Amino acid sequence: MANLERTFIAIKPDGMQCSLVGEIIKRFKQKGFSLVAMKFLRASEEHLKQHYIDLKDHLFFPGLVKYMNSRPVVAMEHHSWQ
Repeated sequence: MANLERTFIAIKPDGMQCSLVGEIIKRFKQKGFSLVAMKFLRASEEHLKQHYIDLKDHLFFPGLVKYMNSRPVVAMEHHSWQ
């Protein structure tokens, strides 16, 4: 019996700046992932702090939050069968 696997994928600011959204989606679809949701957004600083909470004790954490908040991102949910 196959299990449905849900995967969160984010195209970060540099991917957006380089116009790689279509290519990234194409590569995931080629690997058997089905895109079920996609949202173009600019995450708030508070949302990013919660999303990356497991990294909060690292020295790079403030820079990571600042970078991820610097431009819009694309957040996606993909499904695949395992």
